[in-house]
Amino acid sequence: MHSSSPDPAPLRLFERACGSLLRRGQEFSDSVVGKIRAEVPYYADPVLAPPDVRLTVGTGVRHALEAALDPGRLADVERSTRELGRRRAEQGRPLDEVLHAFRVAGSEVWNAIIKVVDEERLGDTRQLVHVAELVWKSNDRDAVLVADAYRQVADGVASRHGERVRLVLAALVESRDRPEFVRSAAGILGLPLDGRYAVAVLAATPPYGRVPGTDPDVPGVRVLRQTGGRHDILVAHLGDRPLDAFVSALDAGAGFRVGVSPVVEGLEGLARARDLAALALRTCRADGEVARLDTRLPDGLLVARPDLSARLAQGVLRPLYALEPADRDTLLDTVGFWIEHGGSAARAAQRMFCHRNTVLNRLRRFEQLTGLALTRPRDLVRLTLALDAHRLGVGVTDAGPHHHPPAS
Repeated sequence: MHSSSPDPAPLRLFERACGSLLRRGQEFSDSVVGKIRAEVPYYADPVLAPPDVRLTVGTGVRHALEAALDPGRLADVERSTRELGRRRAEQGRPLDEVLHAFRVAGSEVWNAIIKVVDEERLGDTRQLVHVAELVWKSNDRDAVLVADAYRQVADGVASRHGERVRLVLAALVESRDRPEFVRSAAGILGLPLDGRYAVAVLAATPPYGRVPGTDPDVPGVRVLRQTGGRHDILVAHLGDRPLDAFVSALDAGAGFRVGVSPVVEGLEGLARARDLAALALRTCRADGEVARLDTRLPDGLLVARPDLSARLAQGVLRPLYALEPADRDTLLDTVGFWIEHGGSAARAAQRMFCHRNTVLNRLRRFEQLTGLALTRPRDLVRLTLALDAHRLGVGVTDAGPHHHPPAS
């Protein structure tokens, strides 16, 4: 903090003020720390703030005050300042926040000098205008040093930071009831705590080994990817965009399937969203599907409880499993097409390339075998769910209940 001046009076006043502050020791450095935490949001956060703030500020303030009394100590200032810049870069702390903290610290030192000069009557207060130049020149010099050291290591840190982001994202989609970790992850990933999010799970099916590595490009939506074997997870910060914007950009090509969660509010909901996306994925019946859970809630209920779904399917469809497989499949297909076409025998017949009366005869036979009445709403609901369970692989076979969900 030493600088030459044509008039020695401001320099002597500066030295006396710095000596007085130096004698206050930890009490003064703690006041600087308090000011930084009060004015720099990043340092105010108990999770995001570097844990060594009190130590580094104390060291920096002491070295700066000592250098004001002994210019030979400037080497200590330069060494500790550069070391701080390197450490903050390696920690992935934002440079803007580090420099903001330096400016706040300089302001607190200047205010303390004004106060101590006045309280202890150290000299002519009119000289303080020249002292201010000394304070801010040294503060600017230190800011340049810390920024230069920070940038020197930033490139090397970038690749390590990318790995850190990957690990944090992987932990975030698995984290439950860990609010402090979620807050820390928000800072590392640069995501808002209270944003709107959705999760997509992409899964490859044999013999395909991996899902495509290209992230969807959606204006206004930031997408982060967690890669892992045959499964990839996409976390989408939707901002104010609808879920449709994200879903429409997902392309499930040959050999893989996609499950998409509903929108969740806040980062703390990502673990739940990941579960819901995985559930949506299990509702896929063939490769190439993009399954939104909010449009497949009945299927989601079925795959969420395969034990109960198998019991339902067994209770409704079991009489059909005494038939020859071709006969059974014909009846199941007929009932399925009839349901899908709104209970129209004529439209089901067109779909199956047969006569309308053939469809009606099959429906009557189905009713006789199962004891269901297709005109009764409750029976129709049970039948629809049982058919869906059968198609999703949670129904029954000749051997009884089984659960063979699609690859997920």
